[in-house]
Amino acid sequence: MKKSIILFLLALSLGACSSAQEQVIFPSDNSTSLKPIMQKHDTIHGYKSVINEEAIVVAISINRFDRFNKTKIEKKLTKQIEKAFPEKEVLVSGDQKVMWEVESIIEEKPKKEQLKKLIEKIKSLSKEET
Repeated sequence: MKKSIILFLLALSLGACSSAQEQVIFPSDNSTSLKPIMQKHDTIHGYKSVINEEAIVVAISINRFDRFNKTKIEKKLTKQIEKAFPEKEVLVSGDQKVMWEVESIIEEKPKKEQLKKLIEKIKSLSKEET
């Protein structure tokens, strides 16, 4: 019994210590100016983003204890990204459904026209309330 508890606690502590941020930006040629903004925030532990000529969609993974301030974090990031990219429409979301859609776009690697339609779909998903 003691051995199983010790093994469980060891596995739990090793799993909790991973602090590597998952960072994916599609297409990757636009990644140079978005990375510094995202790396400043220690409240997020990963992000994935999609950028086209009109819009930027960023799906963030927020640390567990910072989930209570999710809207404040999203607004703060939105303002900083809008300041860096004033000509583009910015959407920052901590919702899991937006993260899944961004991941599917990154896996598909669509053309410009299809990417525009998929970004519009994500924008409509972010407006939905559960």
